Amino acid sequence: MPARDIGMKVKPYHKILGSNLWDDITTKIMDPDISVSSTILPARKKILVQLPVREVLVREVHFVNLSSIINDEHFAEISSWIDRCSSIYDVTKIPYKFNLLLRGSRDGFTRETFHRLCDNIPCTVVVIKINNTNEILGGYNPLVWNKQGKDFATTNSFIFSLKPQNLQNSILSRIINADCAIGCYKNYGPILGGNFYMRNDNKSWRYYHNSNYEKRLRSNNSNLLIDEFEIFQVLKN
Repeated sequence: MPARDIGMKVKPYHKILGSNLWDDITTKIMDPDISVSSTILPARKKILVQLPVREVLVREVHFVNLSSIINDEHFAEISSWIDRCSSIYDVTKIPYKFNLLLRGSRDGFTRETFHRLCDNIPCTVVVIKINNTNEILGGYNPLVWNKQGKDFATTNSFIFSLKPQNLQNSILSRIINADCAIGCYKNYGPILGGNFYMRNDNKSWRYYHNSNYEKRLRSNNSNLLIDEFEIFQVLKN
């Protein structure tokens, strides 16, 4: 340590160092080769302590099912179809949340209710439960609903039949005629390709297989009386 530092940093504490140590320090400054009586300890070594790796806690995001019609497995299927996955998502890894916009038994089954609650909201899923059967039909609209009185084009819409307990597989039917994918008319509820749509205000829907969507969902074309219908906005987690 330079003499100047000893004078500035050590001398103020010489009273607590002991007379012998202070004398040895001052003597050593004048003659670095002289022997001293004080014990000289080896220089301190800095010991590097390896701290344990901190574990990052990942908060699990649990899927919240707001539907009274479909289960978690159905939502996983719909999510995988939206993303065009070759396999179905695990129910613990559904990448979307489904925000309930409308439930018929809660909000009403009218066209006016549908347009009031669902218009101008992108990416929606419609599901219906057919009266006196186990059938669940639905569809996905990647665009918005409105009352403009025309069809809108998209290649990403699809309709589906979800498997109940007595069927092995769900049916996915993607749009073929993109120009007629989504119908937006004030006198109707949701219209998907003219294949599947809400007819009027008394729980009446229609399924009609034509060339707009690729696969048939039912064995026959018919009017459908429903028990319930729901519409969800699809939001990325």
